[in-house]
Amino acid sequence: MNESKMEDLIEQYANVYLFATKNIEKVLAEKVFPMSVEQYGILRLLDMNGPQTAKELAELTGVHKSAITTKTSRLEEKGLIKRNPDLEDRRHIQITLTEEGHIVFEQSKQAMIAFISPFFTRLDSTEVESFLKIYQKINTIIIEEESEEQ
Repeated sequence: MNESKMEDLIEQYANVYLFATKNIEKVLAEKVFPMSVEQYGILRLLDMNGPQTAKELAELTGVHKSAITTKTSRLEEKGLIKRNPDLEDRRHIQITLTEEGHIVFEQSKQAMIAFISPFFTRLDSTEVESFLKIYQKINTIIIEEESEEQ
């Protein structure tokens, strides 16, 4: 790929990413619950994977453990997560969704779908399939590279 094409690709990605990040936080705050995209991501990981330690969440999100501690403390203050001692190793704390956290996560997911869907309804089915295949391929490459680094 030539440099000009790469610059265009990066520019288009940045435009979509910045638009989505800004507007998703606004949608979440207005329709569901004030939280950052990062906090939504933590709720999503806990919903998908079940209880996690702060270290595990840091590894999954790619941020420092201290940043996870700050974000999870805010979610705990809002009643969306709770910290429980690990029954097998009391030195570790398991972070888990509360019932309210599950509800807020599901409502947030529905609000995101409602926000994003109108953009995809303007694409034909071939474009949607291509978009999905490209994202899946990029995600696979990312996972492979991350596993090679470890």
